[in-house]
Amino acid sequence: MINSKPNAKFLPCLFNSFANKYPESQLAQCETKENQRWRHAFADAVIKRITETAKYFPELYLLLDSLDNYSLCERHYNQVIAKNSFIKQLKANDSIFLDSEEEFQALDLFEKKFSDFEVQVSLPDPAHESLLNRIDELELENEALKKRAYESLLKRIDELENLNKQLLLENEALKKRVNERFTDQQDRIESVIKIAKKERSNVYKDIVSLMENHERFCLDNLLEYSPFKWLAERNPVVVKFLETLTYNQDEHQHEGEKLFKCAVAVDAIYGSRHLKYVSAINMVASAIKYSLARSKMIIDIDNHFISSGSYTKFINWLDSLANEQLPLPKGLLFLAFDNEQKGQKNYLDRGHNTVIFHTVTSFVAFNYDQNNNIQITDPWLYSELTQKKYEELFYLTSGMENEIHKELTNYLSIILEELCIEKNQEENTIDELVHNQSQTGYKKKCSVCQTYNIDNKKRVCPTCRNKLPTLAEINQQSNEPLKIINNTEKPLIIHPYTFKGSSKPRSVPESEDTPQIFVPDPVGINPNSIANVRKVLEHIEEISGIKDGSRKWIVVTCDGVPYHHIQKIKKDFPWLILIPGALHEEMNMLKAFVELNWDIDVKEFAQCQGY
Repeated sequence: MINSKPNAKFLPCLFNSFANKYPESQLAQCETKENQRWRHAFADAVIKRITETAKYFPELYLLLDSLDNYSLCERHYNQVIAKNSFIKQLKANDSIFLDSEEEFQALDLFEKKFSDFEVQVSLPDPAHESLLNRIDELELENEALKKRAYESLLKRIDELENLNKQLLLENEALKKRVNERFTDQQDRIESVIKIAKKERSNVYKDIVSLMENHERFCLDNLLEYSPFKWLAERNPVVVKFLETLTYNQDEHQHEGEKLFKCAVAVDAIYGSRHLKYVSAINMVASAIKYSLARSKMIIDIDNHFISSGSYTKFINWLDSLANEQLPLPKGLLFLAFDNEQKGQKNYLDRGHNTVIFHTVTSFVAFNYDQNNNIQITDPWLYSELTQKKYEELFYLTSGMENEIHKELTNYLSIILEELCIEKNQEENTIDELVHNQSQTGYKKKCSVCQTYNIDNKKRVCPTCRNKLPTLAEINQQSNEPLKIINNTEKPLIIHPYTFKGSSKPRSVPESEDTPQIFVPDPVGINPNSIANVRKVLEHIEEISGIKDGSRKWIVVTCDGVPYHHIQKIKKDFPWLILIPGALHEEMNMLKAFVELNWDIDVKEFAQCQGY
């Protein structure tokens, strides 16, 4: 039949009676809670701790053989078995808790039994003797191993010392070589060659990565080109070599022009390393030269010297820039266009160097205020004008007629007063001037036959053939100066117009906001016909945002010929607000002035001028 040990919670606690019997031992009372953990008293750890505790509680010696009948509650296990504080406390107090004389006798009996046990253990045992002999053998082997290991370590130490001496000698030799390696120019050349051989592959990889990056030719990237940023992305060995080589004391290092020249030098090195390399910034420089000279030879020469790309590469790059039309900005926008006529320029060095300029229409936009969104609304106040509205626009009101009549009266009164003063003068200055001018070529007079109005070129009189005086003699004989009024001394009088109802004059602003100027791409059309003008207006409709609805109207100005053509098709473009150009306006004003004053004085003035 299988023996089963009883459950620990049904057995009495080993220290329950000791806690009640010896309260001065500070042994805690048993735990009374239901859900506590009970442990058997015959565990190895428990027996070891009970044996230590029995020195202070002798009664425990009597219970060592019957520990199967006891258990330990959770509180006593934690206080006595799990922790060492209780044993330390008993050792510090050095007290033994005994209840009666019988316990002393029991303690004496236990000590005698324990001494007998010691005598029995101390008896010689063959197994024990064998173990002791084995221990002695192992100790001898250990000593032998230690001796061999010690000798091996000494030998290794000697080898390492010899190696250390050799390395120190080599180190000193290397230090000497390092200190003396750049004293000779030939040594420096060899060092540079070694570094260049190590960096050849890295430089080539950097060049290939640049050639594969086609975005560097885009207009936005070219406008944002920075030599500092570009050099930071290039091979650091090449860049640092050039920076150190071009270093100057008492000078701003690698700024402005010097930094740009360093970037150009790196470009030149890359171009010599890879013959197909094209420098983006050098291509821009060639484009500036081409815009001034229009010569293919300049592009070819630059490509030979600074790797700016061939003429075909340059033309393809120009075509790629014009693929996408940039939109005009938002805000209050005015737009003007004009045409550039066809021209031709011949170079004298070779006959085939002839550049022809074709006729194109150029545009320019003026953005006065980016925050002004008035052009997104309908510009027209009325869809149709009544007869009364036409009269208000083109006919003068009574107030306007009175003001014009008043100004005309004041102007004519001033003129009439000056004419009256001139008429009342004794000698008419204008008649005197006319007389002198009419006699300018015929001053000579014959003193014999009294013939006058003889041509100044004649030396003898055509009538009597006598010798005539010279012009110098005639001027010396004439002592009466011409009574001509000096017109430069006559003051200039300007009568300003005064507005009614304004006591203070209007001040002119010291500075005005200059509008932002944008130049869209031109179109290859000459606006000299209605069909071409219609194409120009359709192009304006697209670039200004009228077509996609971002604007409802725009102001356009142009010269006389396109202006008259647009007037004929203006109804087809309701978004158009057309104003004439400044020169066209002045020409029309001059034309109107000549027509109004032709019969008054312009006709006689034109006849005097020989027209």
